[in-house]
Amino acid sequence: MQNRPASPRSSGLWSCLPVIGRLLVAFWALVLAGGTTAALMLRHQTPPSTSVRTAQNKPAAPIAHPDTVATNHSTHQPVTVVQQTQGAPIPKSLPVTAPVPLTPEVKSPQMPPPIAQTPAVDLDSITASGKTALAIVLQGFGYSDAMTYDVLSRIPAPVAVGVSPYIGNLPDVLSRAHAAHREIFVTLPMQSAHPENVDEGPHALGNGNSEAEDRRELDWCLSRAQGATGLTDASEAGDSQPGGGYATTPGFHPIEDIIASHGLLYLSGSPQEDRHIRGMTATAWVNGDTDAATLDAKLATLLPEGPKPTHILLMVGPLTPVAIDRLATWLNGPAADRFILVPPSTLADNGATGEQASAQPKDIQTAPL
Repeated sequence: MQNRPASPRSSGLWSCLPVIGRLLVAFWALVLAGGTTAALMLRHQTPPSTSVRTAQNKPAAPIAHPDTVATNHSTHQPVTVVQQTQGAPIPKSLPVTAPVPLTPEVKSPQMPPPIAQTPAVDLDSITASGKTALAIVLQGFGYSDAMTYDVLSRIPAPVAVGVSPYIGNLPDVLSRAHAAHREIFVTLPMQSAHPENVDEGPHALGNGNSEAEDRRELDWCLSRAQGATGLTDASEAGDSQPGGGYATTPGFHPIEDIIASHGLLYLSGSPQEDRHIRGMTATAWVNGDTDAATLDAKLATLLPEGPKPTHILLMVGPLTPVAIDRLATWLNGPAADRFILVPPSTLADNGATGEQASAQPKDIQTAPL
C-alpha cells in the first residue's frame, strides 16, 4: 500500500473571521443579552393583572381605587355587584358617590377681621351720664379697596357707611360692610336744588319724571340696596336737597311711603327736608376732602364747651385717606371721654309728625351744620 499524505484540518468559521468581524459579533451578542435581561426585569416588576371572576367564569367590573374615586369629580358609572345564587346571578347597582374634598377657606386680603358688634344702647342712660350720643356716617364708602380696608380695620363698628348705588361691585361692598357689622345707607339719587350744577346720574328721581318713572327709578335703587339699613338723600358730595330739592317737595311723600313699606330707615342730610318717614336727620357735616389740620380743627369743635348736645349725627364726606386717619385718631383721643359712639339707627325717630315732636326730650340740642 502506498502511504497518502494526511489532509490538512479545515479551519473553523470563527477563525476565518477577521478581527473586525469578531468584534461586531461580540458586540451584537452583548446587545441581545442586555435587551433580554432588561425585558425579564420589567416583566418581573409589573404586577400581574388578576381578574375577579364569578362562578360562571365571567370577569366582574373592575373596582376603582379609592384614591382615583376621591380625585375624579366626573360622573361615575355604578359598580355592578354580582351575587351568586342557585340560579342566574342577580346584578345590583350601587352608585358610587365621590367624596367632595374639603377646600380650605380663603380669606380676601382686603377683608380685615370683623369688629365686634356694638350692643344695644340706651339713650336715656347716655344722657344721664352727661355724655353725648355720637353717630357717624362715612359717605363715599366702597370706591377704593384700600380705603375700604382702612375704614373696616381702623374705624370702630358703630360708625356707619354711605354707599352710592352706581358702584359696580356693590354686592361685594355691602357684604364686606355687613361682615364688619356696619350699618349701611345707600344714596337715593334725586333732583337737587340746583340741577344745573349737580348731576345725580341716570336713575335720579324728579327732573320732570312722571310718577311711574319715579317709582321705576326707586325700584332700581331698592334692588341695589338689598340688605341695607336704609336710604339717604346725602352723598359723598354733601346734601343737595335744601332749597328746593326733590326731597323737599310733596311729590316725595309717596316715595317715603314705599321706602317705609320695605322696612328701611331714611337718613335726611339736613333738618330742612321735613322728613315724614322713620329715620334720622344729620346735624353736622365735615368735609373730608381737605388737609389734616382743617379736619382736626373741625372735629375739635364738634363737641362745644359748656352744655353738650344730647346727640349728634355727623356726616363725613367725601371719604379720603386723610379723613380716615384724622377721624381714627380723634375717636381714640381725649375727646372720646365726652361722647359714646352709637349706630345711627339708635337716633331714629318717626319724622316730622305731631306724635314724634311731642315725644322728643325738651333739652335736646343739635350741633350746627
